[in-house]
Amino acid sequence: MKFWLPFLLCAGLAHAQPHYVDLPAVLRLAGAQNEEVELARLHHQQALLESEQIGQRFWPSLQSGAQFRSHRGHTQDIVGEILNTQKHLYSAGGLLQFDWTPGDTFYAALAAKQRAAALGHSVSKARLDLQREAADRFYELLAAEASLAVLSEEVTVTEHYASQLEGAVQVGTAFRGDLLRLQTQIARLRIQIRQAQEARQLAAARLAETLRLPPDTELRPAKGELMPVHSAPQKSLPELLQLAQNRRPEIQALSATLTSLSREQDRARLGPLIPNVQAGYSGGGLGGGRGSSSGRFGEQQDAFIGLSWKIGPGGLFDSTRQKLASSRHEAVALQITRLRAAIGREVVDASIRSASCFEQIRIASTAVTTAEEMTRLAAQRQASQIGVVLEFVLAREELAKARLAQVRAVVDFNRAQYALRFAVGESAETPPNAKP
Repeated sequence: MKFWLPFLLCAGLAHAQPHYVDLPAVLRLAGAQNEEVELARLHHQQALLESEQIGQRFWPSLQSGAQFRSHRGHTQDIVGEILNTQKHLYSAGGLLQFDWTPGDTFYAALAAKQRAAALGHSVSKARLDLQREAADRFYELLAAEASLAVLSEEVTVTEHYASQLEGAVQVGTAFRGDLLRLQTQIARLRIQIRQAQEARQLAAARLAETLRLPPDTELRPAKGELMPVHSAPQKSLPELLQLAQNRRPEIQALSATLTSLSREQDRARLGPLIPNVQAGYSGGGLGGGRGSSSGRFGEQQDAFIGLSWKIGPGGLFDSTRQKLASSRHEAVALQITRLRAAIGREVVDASIRSASCFEQIRIASTAVTTAEEMTRLAAQRQASQIGVVLEFVLAREELAKARLAQVRAVVDFNRAQYALRFAVGESAETPPNAKP
């Protein structure tokens, strides 16, 4: 159903130059310099580095260096005798050492990888929430701007008619009470215009806050025609519900967290069964001797390897650790169930609002057509001196109400469509199926 309502853009305050934006620009700006998105991104980066750091536990440590040791006075020999001697030694070489807990490290690395994935989805959620807020506040600004245009046009028409009636009053062909009635109507319209201007300024301030622009930035919707746009996927409700369950970043983040806790369960249950490994190899040279003798300096090598199991806290038979891991896993599983229900309700709400607003557009369009015909007939009757001014005033009031209801219905429909789009997990980067 094609429909449009042209609206004029009002001038900004004298001290500020208005900046005109459209919805695509607003969605691109949303999150460009927002601290919530940046904070989520930093948390994700930290989780990636922590995951990488855990993986480095598999690497051996390598040491190299040289040392010199000197002794003078009593010492004890290998059989326990106390001797008085003077000696020294020096060495140089390297040590390659392995201290592995393969079971614990392996499952810890898998869990850390899933935690990083969960935080990556949290970045998408922060960006999606901000885009949703930006779209909602843009349509709030658009509604105020369009309402202001309707009221401005109405007051212009009424003032023009009042000026004609004033001339008729002066020559005695019209009743002064009718002129006063029109002037009262004009005052009422001016109050509505001032209220609409206030609503526009407040909406612009809220949008500037979302976009992290200076608070005094005067934002205005770009010139265009207000029309209903189907920006959400054109699918049945069951398909939309399934799409939301598969694409919402909150569910993906909690699913990754659940997988991470599953690996923590394996870490507590299976990790201690795998033995710890200690191994090393050192090589270099050793020299020294008694007194001032430098002794012989020659090659030396040492190697060792060992296996061990830890028993107790953090190791075998640590039932408390296993129960704690299972409890955390169950808690996140319950959160996912609750989140899926909340997201399903959100999709249904947005779908119902969208369908309702679309029907309201049809009704409002009919009302506007009827009110325009009523206004035309009232003007014809007034021109032929058959009608009265009150009839014209009432006709213009009904026309203004119908147009304002039409503006609100279109804005609410577009807002509901974007709410539905975000509810199923589509971001601003996903091209909408725009079908006016």
